[in-house]
Amino acid sequence: MFDWQAELGPSPIKPGIAASTVPPYVPTASPTVRMFTAAPKPSFVQVLQGKSALSDPLPVPSIRGDMLSVKITDDVYVRGLNFCKTNLRGRLVLNKGDMPISSKDLTARLQKLWTVKGPWHLTSLGRGFYEFFFNTLDDMKTVWAAGTVNLKPGLLRLFEWKKDFNMHTQRQTHTQVWVRLWELPQEYWMERTLYEIAGAVGTPLLIDNVTRHRLYGHYARILVDLDLSKDLFYEIMVEREGFAFPLAI
Repeated sequence: MFDWQAELGPSPIKPGIAASTVPPYVPTASPTVRMFTAAPKPSFVQVLQGKSALSDPLPVPSIRGDMLSVKITDDVYVRGLNFCKTNLRGRLVLNKGDMPISSKDLTARLQKLWTVKGPWHLTSLGRGFYEFFFNTLDDMKTVWAAGTVNLKPGLLRLFEWKKDFNMHTQRQTHTQVWVRLWELPQEYWMERTLYEIAGAVGTPLLIDNVTRHRLYGHYARILVDLDLSKDLFYEIMVEREGFAFPLAI
């Protein structure tokens, strides 16, 4: 017969186990529930106020004629110029019917063609123009000296970085030419001196290996970026302290 009182009562102590060894039942307290509240998200104004670039008051705009005008801080603009001093610009020219090339695809193609030491990246400026950012002046000049890139399809024409770029008024007047400095005495064949002389014509990019190793002394040969919109000269007056001589190019 089922004895419900025996089933619900305390469990019988097994033989061989002392009653004192059975620990008494002690009810545990309910766990304390701690409530956490998320920190309030800063407002847009607070985020802006935390930026160092906005720690000083912004310039007050003015009305000039029918235009809204604002004057920027000169020393900050100079820092921007210094940031871009190792940049190049370029324009991608495609033929009619060519598929457009994305910035990602253009970067991948150029990484296979350009051999530079440091990292670089590009940003699209619109209308086929691009800005190229290099870590060092040497890397920038290495790429610039390589000249126009044939992407098959498409040509990427590189040109010198200049301030206040306007793609709507940009005209391509630059080209790269090998300049010969005829009958230049050997004491003037130091790398710095060659760059200084060639710099009178344009922007020197690269010294020919034959010239660098003095294997042929009839002339020194330097690759120069030349602005065809300026006057062209075929002779340079080379000066040093107490002496000067004309040099044919």
